Amino acid sequence: MIVSTANRNDLDALLSLEESGFDRPQRWSAASWVSELDATGRLVLVSRDSAGIEAVACFSVLYDTAELLRVIVAPAHRGHGVARRLVSVGKEWAEAAGADRMLLEVRRDNAPALALYGSSGFQAILRRRDYYGAGHDAVVMECALQHPALAAHAGWLA
Repeated sequence: MIVSTANRNDLDALLSLEESGFDRPQRWSAASWVSELDATGRLVLVSRDSAGIEAVACFSVLYDTAELLRVIVAPAHRGHGVARRLVSVGKEWAEAAGADRMLLEVRRDNAPALALYGSSGFQAILRRRDYYGAGHDAVVMECALQHPALAAHAGWLA
């Protein structure tokens, strides 16, 4: 698995992942992906194998808050740590950018994603009713991040 940043040449693969990962109403359009790829304060990571792109994760940072906007893993690659690796790299990027926390929303009924995020240091902080449509609530989760400069001196703070 090779993790790298995505570019516009990856758009078809990203749209294919959307189809495999989300119901039609929740899918991002080509225009949405292009906007993410071109925006400042954004990171779009992909995991590649010999066959192409197997997963994508999208992050943003604004001031001291980062957001995990999207994670999609192709069905054949789920359960092999690909999403965990992308989330980890995204958290490192957000820390380096100066963020001290990361937020995300996830469907309340998405048990695999909830387990991944929980084991990656995220904690549920609230629920948004009908966020993904009638009867489909979102769980908002938060993870504390540590700025790299502070991490190097964490022992001094004890």
